[in-house]
Amino acid sequence: MKRAATTIIVLSMVIISTSIGIILSTQLGRPAFEAIAMAMAIFCTMLIIQLMLTRSHDAQEVARNLNRIESRVGEIDDDVLNLEGRVNSVELEAPRQLQKEVDPLYAEVEVIGSLVKQMAEAMADMEEQIEDQGLSLEETRRRQMALPAQPQQQLGLSHSASSQGVEPSHLQSRSSVDSAQQPVQQPASQSAAYSAMLEMDADATLEDMALSNNNQSEFNMASDIRSAIDASRIDLYLQPIVSLPQRRVRYYEALTRLRTVDGRILEPIDFLSEAERIGQMPAIDNVLLFRSLQILKRLSSRNREAGLFCNLSPSTLVDDSFFPGFLEFIKANEAFSDLLIFEFTQANVAAMGLLEHESLAALAEFGFRFSIDHITDLRMDFKGLADKGFRFAKLNAARLLQQDETLTHGNIHPADFGSLLKRYGIELIPDHVEVESTVLELLDLDIRCAQGFLFSPPRPVRAEILQGAPSPRARTTA
Repeated sequence: MKRAATTIIVLSMVIISTSIGIILSTQLGRPAFEAIAMAMAIFCTMLIIQLMLTRSHDAQEVARNLNRIESRVGEIDDDVLNLEGRVNSVELEAPRQLQKEVDPLYAEVEVIGSLVKQMAEAMADMEEQIEDQGLSLEETRRRQMALPAQPQQQLGLSHSASSQGVEPSHLQSRSSVDSAQQPVQQPASQSAAYSAMLEMDADATLEDMALSNNNQSEFNMASDIRSAIDASRIDLYLQPIVSLPQRRVRYYEALTRLRTVDGRILEPIDFLSEAERIGQMPAIDNVLLFRSLQILKRLSSRNREAGLFCNLSPSTLVDDSFFPGFLEFIKANEAFSDLLIFEFTQANVAAMGLLEHESLAALAEFGFRFSIDHITDLRMDFKGLADKGFRFAKLNAARLLQQDETLTHGNIHPADFGSLLKRYGIELIPDHVEVESTVLELLDLDIRCAQGFLFSPPRPVRAEILQGAPSPRARTTA
């Protein structure tokens, strides 16, 4: 484009100089040689002026470009300096940040290693106990097999002595003499009586041994429970309750385990009945509640709004020494009423009296909700439970899907149980889900939450999270 402009300018100068030469020759009468020379001179002058103007414009353009290049080079220098500063900061901060992130991982690995070691030691102890129990059972069988022989000798001896009216020592001497003279013959009826008496004596002995073993086992269990409570060997386990089909954690269930002095883990099925009998359930529930609130506070600090199911015993609701303090502690943590759900078994709910319902009403006034689990009878008044603050119900998945015949449902089909509860504002949560096929069947029933080993077994909470747990007073009963 610049070349075309230059060509136009040159043509213009040629036209102008030629026109001037023609005017000088024709109009002014100047000779042709002079007119041509004048035209050439004018052309050269205009050409020189044009070249000077062009060079001046080019020089200005070059100066402007140089200025732009210099400013750009300055910006690049600044960027390079910034980049060097960032690289230096990364080189300095990267090791610190890496160390900061790796240290917790090392700590976690050490904790996992210690847990694995403890598990291996516990398994070894369990194997030794199983072997010892096997040996003790074998010894008990041998003793039981040897028991009838001794009572038979004593019974035969005493019976023979009493029938002849002499002392056993005299009978022994006489028997030795008679045996030397002639064989002793015993009537058939007397032999049958001996056998019956021997069987009765052996049965009574076995019953006494079984009763003694049972009493000893109960005494040992009570001692283990009191010792675990006094030494704060009450562990908290959490099992997630997930949403379906996403399987995101929506709630947790808090479960207690007791550790004995020798490291054995007592599960609720092992110690609940005995703890109820000796009046130690309020103490266990007190620790469970305190630690459940610790878990909720930790979850809320991480912006995780997950509810927590906390199992309670009805004896805690009517215990004069524990429940008033229990209620004060609940009132002080009323902010967690939307996240903490107290859970009771159906058998316990059915056996609740006036005092238990008053305690439930006191908890409901603070906004706390309740759950009922271990459901075996669908004919219960669930509408009445909803009026008392029950908002959740747990039913074994096998019973819900009619794979277990132990469920009493009356006129309610198990498949319609969830819809019935939903009308009352109660959410049904099937538990004991262990296989994938069960999940598909639950989705067909429009179930939105489930719990079971398929999703996760109960896992222990790390000890450092539960620092500061109270040591409740172990209540003794006569």
